[in-house]
Amino acid sequence: MSQNLHALILAAGKGTRMKSELPKVVHPILGRPMVAYVIDAVKTVGCDQTILVTGYKSELVKKALDSSDLHYVEQTEQLGTGHAVQCYVKNCATKPENLLVVCGDTPLISVDTLQKMIEIHRQQKPAITMMTLMMNEPGNYGRIIRHEGSVKAIREARDCSADELNIKEVNLAVYLFDSAFLFDNIFSLTPNNRQQEYYLTDLVEIAVSKGLAVATCIEKDEASTLGINSRQHLAEISGILQKQILDKLMDKGVTITCPENTFIGPEVDIEADTTIHPGTMLSGRCRIGRDCIIGPGCRISNAVIGSNNMIEYCVISNTSVADNSKISPFSVIEGNS
Repeated sequence: MSQNLHALILAAGKGTRMKSELPKVVHPILGRPMVAYVIDAVKTVGCDQTILVTGYKSELVKKALDSSDLHYVEQTEQLGTGHAVQCYVKNCATKPENLLVVCGDTPLISVDTLQKMIEIHRQQKPAITMMTLMMNEPGNYGRIIRHEGSVKAIREARDCSADELNIKEVNLAVYLFDSAFLFDNIFSLTPNNRQQEYYLTDLVEIAVSKGLAVATCIEKDEASTLGINSRQHLAEISGILQKQILDKLMDKGVTITCPENTFIGPEVDIEADTTIHPGTMLSGRCRIGRDCIIGPGCRISNAVIGSNNMIEYCVISNTSVADNSKISPFSVIEGNS
């Protein structure tokens, strides 16, 4: 297996603003842990290995993902992003050529922009390639400090001067490192900041001080950069992802009569000329054939529904329904029925 590119997903935090005993990254979006969308993205762009840095209730993260092809590193103390990567480096058995570092709470992360970022990194061969965004209201995002066009530093908002706070280009905490540089310098980080944390962003200044290049890849879609820090953020991003799923199905020829009152998960496939009525919830791995009428008021999960079926006010799970079946309203069909 190629050792060219590994992905490190930072997933150790509790997420105190979620006000939950669950680790933040396992909170579900459309029936899947939010970090699962990030895992899908890094796999899609060709990462050979995916490693999660876990901390708070790490056993719950592993249980929620239940995947044999993921690797884990424990961050027992939450001492910042730099410390999380230090934990990875200390436990790394096989050093990759390049390491992609992303946050586990950004489920809308753009595969296209990640791919572009990888291409920039491979062409320019800098020490670091980082994803940035131009924002009208940068708020608490770290600012990109440039001199004559070149990146010189990333300054966390809380550590910025008044002039630096006026900078519109912000850091999105997505980095692609040349591993030789990363492994040689990660333990040079010091917690000399207001938070007393080890900032991964300080590696930019270290690279610049050594005369090494730092490249950037600019994200155009602000929505794809949204992270989740509260239940409100969770609902907002769920809505964005749900709209993407429904739009894709409608583009395929599926009629959804009331999108705002329909829930369809990311692992549901529906063939053309099927109609979905309001109050319907399709979750898990579902496949629905052609010329069906589903709903109103159906809940279907992990099921295969054949073509030419009318199903109203039913609960169906973990089973199959053949083509041209007669299903009475208010039926409950589960298991090996």
